[in-house]
Amino acid sequence: LLQAATNYQNGHTGQLSAITVFLLFAGSLARIFTSIQETGDPLMAGTFVVSSLCNGLIAGQLLFYWNAKAGHGKKEQ
Repeated sequence: LLQAATNYQNGHTGQLSAITVFLLFAGSLARIFTSIQETGDPLMAGTFVVSSLCNGLIAGQLLFYWNAKAGHGKKEQ
């Protein structure tokens, strides 16, 4: 969430790697499935759901700010 807040304040995602962000998001989605299949523990699955939501937020920001340039978000003083 700190990364998402920083992206929002800056108005761009900086040098975040798109491949890494989307692989983290896909991996966290896979962890939901495997934790439900292997353990059936709702608390563990819930933890991975929250993780997936946070990773999805950053992936969404990456798509939203795809063409944003550094310096367009905050006014320099």
